Amino acid sequence: MYKVNIENLPPDECDRSLRYLAKKKEGEILRDTYFLIDPENSPSQGLKMGYTVIYPEGRTTGHSHDDLEEVYFVINGRGKMIIGEEEFPINQGDAFYVPPGKYHVTYNVGILPLTILWVTGKVKKE
Repeated sequence: MYKVNIENLPPDECDRSLRYLAKKKEGEILRDTYFLIDPENSPSQGLKMGYTVIYPEGRTTGHSHDDLEEVYFVINGRGKMIIGEEEFPINQGDAFYVPPGKYHVTYNVGILPLTILWVTGKVKKE
């Protein structure tokens, strides 16, 4: 029996690879985000949904939002998530919650793109 998982292979760094062509500084942001549902351009009153692809060795822009809570679903890939002081691995199939006001940032630690679907919702102030 021979079994291999692509995420356990070394990254492709030949001169024809995207990784080679997009050489960057350590920790640089390398991602694409698409806003699928947004109160500014859809019937949604308070929900926003997006699709983010984080490329190998890339990360998202770390941020927080006091008036929004957020949920994530990892479609594929693997990464590392930091929410406040907590750091944990994320993998395909994981879902998790980000409370309002908590700083959060996502890192791709694999060799394939990390793809995430996320939804934010306005927090009702009483």
